[in-house]
Amino acid sequence: MALKYLFTLFTFWYLTIFALFLAYSTVESQSKFIQRDSLLNRTDLPKNILAASSFGGASHLVPMLEVLKILVDRGYNVTLVAPGNFTANSESYRSIPQIISNNEKGSSLFSNQELFKKLCVEDLDIGTMWKVFDPELYTKNYNAFKRATEEIDVDLFFCDLGINEACFDLAWQLEKPVVGFTSVPLFVFGCHVNMENETFYERFKCAIIKPLEFMNVFETLARNLNNQRVNLGTEPYWNPRSKIENILFLFDNFFGFETPIPMLPLHHEIGPVLPDSFPDLTPAPDSFLNTHPRIMYFALGTNIFTSPQNIAILLKSCLELINQKIIDGVIWASVKTNITELMSFSNDEIPISNILNNNYPHIHITKFAPQFAILSHENTKVFLSHGGISSSHESIYTATPMLVLPIMGDQLANAEKLVLTGMALRLSKLNLIVDDILLKVKRLLDEESFKKNAERLSFVAKLNSKRKYRGADLVEMVMNTMKYDGIKDENGNLRVNNNVLLRDLITADTRMGFIRGNYIDVYGTFIILVLALIGGFGYAFLKVAKYLYARYKIRNSNSKFKKE
Repeated sequence: MALKYLFTLFTFWYLTIFALFLAYSTVESQSKFIQRDSLLNRTDLPKNILAASSFGGASHLVPMLEVLKILVDRGYNVTLVAPGNFTANSESYRSIPQIISNNEKGSSLFSNQELFKKLCVEDLDIGTMWKVFDPELYTKNYNAFKRATEEIDVDLFFCDLGINEACFDLAWQLEKPVVGFTSVPLFVFGCHVNMENETFYERFKCAIIKPLEFMNVFETLARNLNNQRVNLGTEPYWNPRSKIENILFLFDNFFGFETPIPMLPLHHEIGPVLPDSFPDLTPAPDSFLNTHPRIMYFALGTNIFTSPQNIAILLKSCLELINQKIIDGVIWASVKTNITELMSFSNDEIPISNILNNNYPHIHITKFAPQFAILSHENTKVFLSHGGISSSHESIYTATPMLVLPIMGDQLANAEKLVLTGMALRLSKLNLIVDDILLKVKRLLDEESFKKNAERLSFVAKLNSKRKYRGADLVEMVMNTMKYDGIKDENGNLRVNNNVLLRDLITADTRMGFIRGNYIDVYGTFIILVLALIGGFGYAFLKVAKYLYARYKIRNSNSKFKKE
């Protein structure tokens, strides 16, 4: 009994000493490390950001404002200058004050209704597309942005790329850093987004002919813009890339959806930029979705429309899809539909009046719809869309296969990219056929590959959707660089040279010129040397061959003479 007591006591003391030894070792081990400090000192950083958009519009502004909202949360002072009263009416972006540059959102594209209708309904060409760039809009925007800078001590310009040369020009004139933002990378109008499998003729056309057409059309626009610039005291220029090639550019896109291309260090994909929350379903669409297991959601965005003839064909296709039990129902967001013109197509096959009044049980009509919530619902199986960038990103994120009806602008390229991903099929606004629509919807529902490709791309989109914080980080990096590289003027304001501000990210070839930057002089010299060597060896070979042949002829002649 005593031995058992002594053994227990010994074990207790042994374990106590061992525990104390481990604790001491741990403390000693921990004392060899320090915690990494990741906090940023923003106290002396320039803080005033002016965001400028010529276009405006809720869907167009949201990705840009998402990045700006992060900067507001980090203590920066952000002001938006854009047409239309948007942020005051928005629950998500009320923290960003807006200076309204124009009562109507959009550019001359929306103010000229005849031109806009032509672009939406007819075939597109580069000449017609360029008519949306109204040179007088430059002066209006420039003056609006300049007035804003007089109210705000602007440290950095955050410029939406779309029809917004005035923002970039003003930033350079005031010697302030500028960051560009766009969802649409530059593409050659009338060419495919991926030329990998195209013929020599198509590649020649898109590499040589189309750029020449662009230059021809752009020359007139550039001349008119330069006239406006001179009148405003701004330096004229002809190269449209000269004000954007050495600045930071953020792209609301991602590889997987976007066609892979080499990216410059100054160009960063941060998309898809999506809000963290979206409006929920209202009772009417929620009830409709829950009672129809296979829904096709149909929406052409907030500004785009197609002809009444096309809408009638689409409605007839919806009725046929329902009658053939391919789908159970349709939700249609009819934002820009001209009801008066559409009513002329009403007949027994297409009871438009009943449909528009929501008297047809399997088609739900709404002027505006909580799109993301509808796409997120498990019963939404297909999205019939115009292929705008926001709609494309939301459909990808929710893994909803798409039937795309591109109308204008970047929608044509987006439709092609979506088809290439394997999650979408495409329609033509110039050749809508009911049977073709039925066949493609059936394929999207029946062929498993479309849903699988949508889910594959959704995974990539969800991972990349976090990169809007990276976009905000990059803007902060520019602000910090300005703090150290800016030069104070007589009023104590920091001025910068945008050509060299981000020199660490500017590739050397841009400073070397076209010939040296592309090593044309080196490769040219190499080719000349190779040709010279080949020519020299060839010449020497010919001389030797000629000499040997002459010797052979002499020897042959002597041999014949001896025989005779």
